[in-house]
Amino acid sequence: MNGMWRMADGAKGIGSHTARQTIVIRSIYLLLLIAALPVLAWNGLVQQFNASLTDVLLRFRSPVRSQTVGEIVLVAIDDRTAARFGPLPLRRAVLAQGVSRLASFSPKTIALDLLVAEAGGEKDDAALAAALQPLSTVVLGAARASDAQSAASWILPLAQFEDSHLIGHVHAEPDADGNVRSILLENAAGGRRYWALGLQAVRAATRANAPLETADWLRLGSITIPAQASSGRPMLINYAGPEGAFRRVSFSSLLDHTARSEDIAGKIVFVGATAQGSGDRLFTPVSTGIGMSGIEIHANVARTILDRDFLLPLSELGEFGALTLIAAACVLGIGALRGIRLYGTLALLGALVVVSSLAALHFGRVWPVGSLFAGFAVSGGLAGIGEYALVAAALRNAERKQRDYAFRVQAIAHEIKTPLTAIQGSSEIISDRDVPEDQRAQIAGMIHKESKRLTHIIHTFLDVERMAAGALSLEKRPLDLAALCEDVLERARLYAARKKITIHAEVPHLTVAADGDLLSFAVYNLLTNAVKYSPKETTVALNATEEAGKVRISIVDQGHGIAPAEQRRIFDRFYRIARAQSDNEEGAGIGLALVKEIVSQHGGQVEVDSREGAGSRFTIVLPGLR
Repeated sequence: MNGMWRMADGAKGIGSHTARQTIVIRSIYLLLLIAALPVLAWNGLVQQFNASLTDVLLRFRSPVRSQTVGEIVLVAIDDRTAARFGPLPLRRAVLAQGVSRLASFSPKTIALDLLVAEAGGEKDDAALAAALQPLSTVVLGAARASDAQSAASWILPLAQFEDSHLIGHVHAEPDADGNVRSILLENAAGGRRYWALGLQAVRAATRANAPLETADWLRLGSITIPAQASSGRPMLINYAGPEGAFRRVSFSSLLDHTARSEDIAGKIVFVGATAQGSGDRLFTPVSTGIGMSGIEIHANVARTILDRDFLLPLSELGEFGALTLIAAACVLGIGALRGIRLYGTLALLGALVVVSSLAALHFGRVWPVGSLFAGFAVSGGLAGIGEYALVAAALRNAERKQRDYAFRVQAIAHEIKTPLTAIQGSSEIISDRDVPEDQRAQIAGMIHKESKRLTHIIHTFLDVERMAAGALSLEKRPLDLAALCEDVLERARLYAARKKITIHAEVPHLTVAADGDLLSFAVYNLLTNAVKYSPKETTVALNATEEAGKVRISIVDQGHGIAPAEQRRIFDRFYRIARAQSDNEEGAGIGLALVKEIVSQHGGQVEVDSREGAGSRFTIVLPGLR
């Protein structure tokens, strides 16, 4: 019966153990997930992945067909121009002819993505200066020196070309993967600062004053441009489409008078080299093949500003919040769903990341698709591993519960076998007519005794099952320990009388919160054990004290003691010490297991102090009444 009780304790503990296991495993993977989110959000590799995935989404968009796109014209110094009027760079006299022809068409503004920093011949330079002089809305290009010795200097137009014209820097720095996704609207070096060519072209076209600056934005006329001063005022370029989104006019058509006035009049004109040998081509998120020409990149900068079609990246807080939501959705989904519903939910969540990012891009918001996908993958992976561990643990617990139940059934079968055999054999004998009356009465008494033993075993088994199921609960109430022990002593002394053992008791009036029936059983069991395993005509002591908020109930005998190796096992299922078995003492090994469980249910513990040949002391330690 000890085994039944121990297995019931295990079965009852499975639920609480599983609950603790669930909390521990989920806490571990949630902590790992929380630690991983910042790494996913602000990791260089993931950030590059973000940019690449955003490029893919940009390619899915239809080309922009706004009014501004129609108001921008690219005058390309292309391969045809180089073949007819080259080589590149074009002579100043040829450039002057083209600019003069452009001016005759009355464009809104002209932005030259060309460097005119070196003298090109006195007459040629004079011709270009004369062509630029009557134009009030011209933007000339400037570049930072690229050699190490001139790192803090500018390559500026010759003084005779500057006049009162605006100057804009032509730098478009690619990202680590070689794609130009943004431009610095402000560029400073050598004590000088210049605005981007595209920004200056917008300023010239709108006749706006110098930009009004704050820490987070620029205001150009009525246009507010989100650009932070702390990082050089970068602006994501919202490309209108792949190369060819803007009307293009060959520079050679100006020189041979085939260009049409209506293509240029009232337009914002960007002039620059597009010939493949010019070296002025860069890759962009929407370009293919040989990349996009510099003038088209600058035209896209101007288009982004004029259409107020800014691409705003998600803030760090917003990115962390989105990752947290995705992680929460993964954890909740994997924790609550199984099978096809789980797979469908995860697929829907992954698709939602893409669709929502594409929708956000439509409204000018750039979501970190790579970070969100990484968060989705890591969250799903960690939650999946954690939940798999939980399922595996639950399976192990279920298997253990099944084994425990099988053991309890075997235990009851084992325990009832002996009384059933005795009853069966006795009933066969008593049915014999030749059995004397006195023997018949003796056999009837044995049947009665064994049937009572059988009834006790079955009741104990049912109590064990009820406690395992949580149906047998403690009924704690304040008890006078002296009164409880007095009742127990009365019964125990009757049991001890057969061996002429004396029980001495010193139990003061202490109050404990306990279930009277169960605590009485525990004390009685320890007392009867002490009597059972003590020699005749010895003494057993029962005393109680209160120390440090604990009530200690001790039973001391003068028995043979328990070997240290056996002390560790006396609460095990069906375990009986070797001497008890050799002395043929009755018992099934359930008593101490019951005592331990009852005391544990009261929030206490059982202590054992025993030496071979010197007796044993069993102490029930209970919390004092608060």
